[in-house]
Amino acid sequence: MRAREGRTGGPRLRLHPSSAVTVVVLTSTLALGLLPVTAADRAPAWYWLGGLAVALAFLACVVVHEVAHVLAARRHGVGTERITLWLLGGVAERDSEAPGPRADAVIAVAGPAASVLTGAVFWAVALVAQPMLAPVPLASLLWLGTANLLLALVALLPGSPLDGGRLVRALVWARTGDRARGERVARRCGRVIGVLLLAGGAVEVILFGQFVGIWLSVLGWLVLGTRTLPAPGRERVAAGGPPPTGRSAAVGGPGPA
Repeated sequence: MRAREGRTGGPRLRLHPSSAVTVVVLTSTLALGLLPVTAADRAPAWYWLGGLAVALAFLACVVVHEVAHVLAARRHGVGTERITLWLLGGVAERDSEAPGPRADAVIAVAGPAASVLTGAVFWAVALVAQPMLAPVPLASLLWLGTANLLLALVALLPGSPLDGGRLVRALVWARTGDRARGERVARRCGRVIGVLLLAGGAVEVILFGQFVGIWLSVLGWLVLGTRTLPAPGRERVAAGGPPPTGRSAAVGGPGPA
């Protein structure tokens, strides 16, 4: 199955085949879990349509996260070739390195900041419009708000190759003047984060049987498998990224399921 590419007015937008799995899983989880609990008197078709709409809306939120990285990078003279949506989120592929630690930090923080703002907007709309909204739309808005906030939180975990790992690298780089040392520190932090995510996900699955535990375990495994930060010349950074096929990939993921 080939990935599809489109345009976002700048970098190409690429849909990795695994992004379909994200849509299916989120749709199913919402249609079989959250939405029926919220409004038990609806026909099943309404839950599935609502779940699909929310899943697609969340993918759009991931694009917003990535576009924030792109815009921040552009302000610092760093171009972006394409944005890829995949199983655990998105990745922006850049054509050069950040020129300095400050630019590196700003680019890293831009995506999570956009996700926090997006989540806050969903929550604000839900709270303001609550008297006028039916239970399903209200629950969907609240879920999207929470999902975006969790997306930002996961992306900011302080270890390579997450956005938080790039921030750690930038801080060490700024303090020591040594970018390579920043990479090493971020890589070590990434090992710890990966192990904690794996362990936390396993506990979640064993004790509570929640899908989010599987997601955390997969994320931890990918963090452990892609510890190195992107090499200069073709760097991938974002809340999420596909398994590395060449140089390296940043890893992260969507929100709760």
